[in-house]
Amino acid sequence: MKKTFVLPFVMAVLILITACSGRSEAPEAVQPAGSGSGSEYPIQTDTELTYWLLTQTTLKPGINDIPFYQEWQKRIGVPIRFSEISSAQAKEAFSVMLSSGALTDIIEYNWLTGLPGGPEKALKDGYILRLNDLIDQYAPNLKKYLQEHPDIDKLVKTDNGDYYAFPFLKEGGMTTQWSGPVLRKDWLQELNLDVPATIGEWHKVLTAFKEQKGARAPLTFNSQSNALQGFLDGAFIGAFGVIRDFYVEDGKVQYGPLQPGYRQFLETMNAWYKEGLLDPNFSQNDRKMQDANIMTGASGATFSSGANIDKWEAALAAGHPQAAFVFAPYPVLNKGETPKFGQEAWLYGAEASAAVSATSKHPELAVQVLDYAYGEEGYLLFNYGTEGQSYTMQDGKPEVTGLITQNPDNLSYLEALTLYTHTVNPGPYVESKELIGKLALTNEDHNYDHWKTDNLKHVLPPVSITAEESGEYARIMADINTLVDETTLKIILGTVSADDAYRKFTDQLEQLGIGRALEIQQAAYERFLSR
Repeated sequence: MKKTFVLPFVMAVLILITACSGRSEAPEAVQPAGSGSGSEYPIQTDTELTYWLLTQTTLKPGINDIPFYQEWQKRIGVPIRFSEISSAQAKEAFSVMLSSGALTDIIEYNWLTGLPGGPEKALKDGYILRLNDLIDQYAPNLKKYLQEHPDIDKLVKTDNGDYYAFPFLKEGGMTTQWSGPVLRKDWLQELNLDVPATIGEWHKVLTAFKEQKGARAPLTFNSQSNALQGFLDGAFIGAFGVIRDFYVEDGKVQYGPLQPGYRQFLETMNAWYKEGLLDPNFSQNDRKMQDANIMTGASGATFSSGANIDKWEAALAAGHPQAAFVFAPYPVLNKGETPKFGQEAWLYGAEASAAVSATSKHPELAVQVLDYAYGEEGYLLFNYGTEGQSYTMQDGKPEVTGLITQNPDNLSYLEALTLYTHTVNPGPYVESKELIGKLALTNEDHNYDHWKTDNLKHVLPPVSITAEESGEYARIMADINTLVDETTLKIILGTVSADDAYRKFTDQLEQLGIGRALEIQQAAYERFLSR
């Protein structure tokens, strides 16, 4: 069955790509750059560019039906043929495209971590172009922006000083930190409980939710992208001073699963699982299951962005009009400690940066097209949409209109932004701190400051592995990641005991080459510091 599915998919991707190619992380918040003195838009050309990217929304049949993309092409004056790929198929489709050699002009992808060897290997292997000279000549907006923000400039190039993509940049605030622990406030009040701050307080609250509110899954997660997703951003695991990844401690790169804190985390989560405090399906839930658990009262706590709260409260309003939610700080072991880890991104979001393929016949035009987003007009279009339609200027500042806040087609705020702007999705532009901040509910219960941590003092910045080390590192980490995920789940679920498994586990990590992986990451980190 697997072969029956994969072969047609691969063939379809090859056909699509061939058709498209057949043609003649933190610093302080920043402000958008000026429009520069480069290209005049619209460029007005009949030359068509091809563009590979992940599907932006399911609200419309295709990307050309989305008002934002219609307006963008009108503004730049360049026709674009898009190849949309779903996130579920992205990795396979990306590999197929590279191996086929039929590359689109522009490829929007995570070039930092989505390809073994990262951008240096992509440049060396001839997949994408080094952009330094092209940016100098044809991208005045991005060039000016990076000159004005040297800390960001450091994040978006390789150790060799090569620019490899037009980056997804953020201005801080909610653009970099948007998720954290959330609980039912009305349940806490009814049970006379404070918002928990320590692991011990969380245990007390979750036990009360189970025993006194009948919650069958007191703490639930959305694990759609990874079986351990609920813990990957530092929630609960960070209380033990580690994460399930590499991080920095006093200038030295460490690997969380090797540390004693990781075993403490596993033993604690195993105890919670046995006591029925964790959702029994925590490793399999998708977003719909998370929503269902919260909206039916099966769960009273989760890890989420604040944007979901309106939806949950609306669903609960009919039967439970008093239902409300409150943000909780990332847990610590001892009262008064500052959380070490949590969800917080660097100002460079590598997940959707746009590179120009080395096979493009029109690299100068591709660079001009991408540069539009980093000027004043592009900044407004990508974040706010079209003036007079999705926003108006009030006292010199853009304010979204009723098309966004009270959409006549009954679209939610986020859905409307998805159609008329780019701001809900990552991509090659600068995401507005002010606009994204307005998505947050502003009362004290929903104050994003509750989720502040020391995360960026410890997580690795966007370091790059050298092309020479990439193959070795990828082989080592493929086996290690499989071992870590399997062992972590087995211990939490109780299919093996920590006493029996953990010493063998750390020995296996050493045998698989974690020491060498640490050496490679340490060298990459030191190169980053010297950029």
